[in-house]
Amino acid sequence: MKTELAGNYNEQGFCHYQNFFEEEELLCIESILNKFHGNWLVENERAYAEGVLNSHSLTSSQYLEPHERVRLFEFIAQKKIVNLLSFEDPKFLNTQLFFDPKNVGQKNYWHRDIQYTSLSVEEQKRAIKTQNVVHVRIPFKKELGIELIPKTHRDWDTKEEFEIRNSLNGKNPSDALERGQLIRLERGDVLLFSANMIHRGLYGNNRFSFDIIFCDNKPEILKFRDNNNLPNGLELSESCFVEVFKQ
Repeated sequence: MKTELAGNYNEQGFCHYQNFFEEEELLCIESILNKFHGNWLVENERAYAEGVLNSHSLTSSQYLEPHERVRLFEFIAQKKIVNLLSFEDPKFLNTQLFFDPKNVGQKNYWHRDIQYTSLSVEEQKRAIKTQNVVHVRIPFKKELGIELIPKTHRDWDTKEEFEIRNSLNGKNPSDALERGQLIRLERGDVLLFSANMIHRGLYGNNRFSFDIIFCDNKPEILKFRDNNNLPNGLELSESCFVEVFKQ
């Protein structure tokens, strides 16, 4: 089963698993996510008003109690999730929550996550050929979905895609792209997709998605990992946490 599912990721850059989670599996962490989000909105009211539409680093949050942090670690490290990953020795990188912008008129934008690193365009072109940084998106509400361009986890942009993604020659990152493929998501689904591929989230329906991000065990990627997001030594020694958290 893993080989069959992984093949689509290796070729296309994404896999959509419908009805992946039972309701009780989502309920076990939903209250934790809601608690984090409510506190985050209070402390980041200005940033939210100015357009921020995701938060991160839930497992190092001051908003959560130690037992809530452990429950998140257990959810993240479960074999059901980790077994979806097709590359060798995957490591946990971070968590994010995605929600709608406060301004309903705010436009979405095509991007590759790698464009926000310090790498030059030529370095990015080389890196995507071998690099794995993967989002495991878990929607807690039915959402309009993610639009992505298959195979661009390994292939570079067309001229039009590059111009739109980078706001060149009068084009905007919210412009339509011919090769874009829309993946609609329901509560209980999972979308595994490469952070390096060209993609954009669609706003609306009061979206609320929990993303777990995994990556290759490579120093050039793991330098972006905050150790505060990882289990401490006691948590590792007294739990069933797996290799994804280890240094």
